[in-house]
Amino acid sequence: MRVKKNILKLVCSLIIIFCVNSTIWAASSSGFSISGAVKQPIRLTLEDLSKFQSLNIRLNEVDSAKYFQGVFNYQGVPLRTLLDLAYIQKEESSFAKTLDMAIIVRNKAGKQVVISWGEVFYKNPAEIIIAFSASPIMPYRSEANKKWSNLHNRPIGFPKLVVANDFYNDRCLEDITAIEVIDLNPKLKIQKKDVLYSPSFAITGSVKNPLFVSVLSAYTRTEAMIKPVGDGKGYLGLKSIYGVPLIELLKKAGALMDANTVYLVSAPDGYRTLLSFGELFLNPAGARILVADQADNEPIEKTGKFNLYLPDELSADRAVNAIANIEVINLNKSPQVYLISVGCADTSLLTLEAISYLNKADAVVCSEDIAKRFAFYIGHRPVLFDPFKILMPTPFTGKDESKLSHQEREKLKEKRNTEAVRLIRNELNKGKSVALLEYGDPAIYGSFRRMNASFADHEKRIIPGVSAFNASNTLIGKDMTCKGSIILSSPWSLKENPELLKSIAAKGDTLAIFMGLREMKELMPLLKMNYPASTPLTFAIRAGYSNSQRLIKTTVGQAMEAVEKENEENEQWLGMIYVGSCLE
Repeated sequence: MRVKKNILKLVCSLIIIFCVNSTIWAASSSGFSISGAVKQPIRLTLEDLSKFQSLNIRLNEVDSAKYFQGVFNYQGVPLRTLLDLAYIQKEESSFAKTLDMAIIVRNKAGKQVVISWGEVFYKNPAEIIIAFSASPIMPYRSEANKKWSNLHNRPIGFPKLVVANDFYNDRCLEDITAIEVIDLNPKLKIQKKDVLYSPSFAITGSVKNPLFVSVLSAYTRTEAMIKPVGDGKGYLGLKSIYGVPLIELLKKAGALMDANTVYLVSAPDGYRTLLSFGELFLNPAGARILVADQADNEPIEKTGKFNLYLPDELSADRAVNAIANIEVINLNKSPQVYLISVGCADTSLLTLEAISYLNKADAVVCSEDIAKRFAFYIGHRPVLFDPFKILMPTPFTGKDESKLSHQEREKLKEKRNTEAVRLIRNELNKGKSVALLEYGDPAIYGSFRRMNASFADHEKRIIPGVSAFNASNTLIGKDMTCKGSIILSSPWSLKENPELLKSIAAKGDTLAIFMGLREMKELMPLLKMNYPASTPLTFAIRAGYSNSQRLIKTTVGQAMEAVEKENEENEQWLGMIYVGSCLE
């Protein structure tokens, strides 16, 4: 009877386990991007991830603060598979290998963690995945089951970075939004020698006490067996090494230790490898990474006095002979304002650099048009405001400001700008970066130029792109500098400085006018005063919009009639005006 009761209890427990394990939480994120030092930036949704061949990983979730968060079975795609899809690519460098590259993963809350390239590519793919679903693993005893139920019913933010082999789950990041591959490209002094050797090494960078090591006798030493297999030379035989755990030396130097710190180990010839905080201090195997001075009971001499060995690595490529320096580098991001060009028209004009910097941002400022057309790239990021509604005068705001004096208009502009800057500052103060998405070239008549001046140089970065000027030149298809120069201006600048226009016309240089369609009535008397009526004049309308771009080829004498017809078709803004003999 007691046996039957126990069997019944076990069956009930299994039913509970099955029911709970069948629970799969839906996504709370719209997807994530992979960008940076990659040949093909990509953006993936949870639906995309579910189409890959996936793996299942069990994770016992305890963080370094000893807080237990449950036990789950995660289903996801190896990070390595996704990075291979994006194709990691270094820029030109004296060191062609990718051993010194870092991978930064961010989530929608602005938190980030760092993974080394070697962690992903020299370990089994299942160790680091991007999960898209999960199910809890419950204990079969009813009292324990009840105790864990709240933990396992919590929502999980997907996509989730899961680093399976870390003892603590500090690097398991939920609601990830961006994966950025970083090429540190350090400027190391490379010394080419017949014999690779360094009598000592230094631990520098983000440390409290720079450490210089010439002997290891003062440290607790340990022994490890390695079975090095080089990607080029193959299996190199078993070797017994003797040395000091790298983590002990880093602690002695007072090295910075957080999830965004990396450690760059280099030799005099420039060979180097990158290690992450996580693989050293969160993964139990990190304690076995050694700085060795003996191998097979003999001092290391032929390959330099001190060597770095990673006994649990699947490839020997990250081993460094003749260690000369260990640099501690922190990759914590400081909040920035990114002034990003999204091109002047079609979404195809968006550059890879623009995508990369947009992925660094936590919030955006853009027009409704940009928000709609680039929604795929903006993803989850909140749009703080539309600059055309908060900064611009009639007709964008719908308010008639024509009766205001010049002083009143300037005062109103400054008030609007102050409010816009305040909204952005609020985000920066939270440690978040903001992307200002701009049409065309942000440095040429950009809509953010007044706001741009409100931020210090160290707070901002301008990301160039394709401007209306570039697209218009391509549409016209002629050498606009056939007379030597091309002058860029606005109608207001020409009206304020008629001598400039006179000089341009006299020299025969090409004149390119931004934002001139609505100003043609005031502009035409100046043009006719300085140019013969037969001088070629071309309107480049909606240049860059592949379905509606067009040219209106006319002359100074007939330009007004041509633009009035164009205005009847309701295009009053997206057009550039070119004047000069190079248009013939």
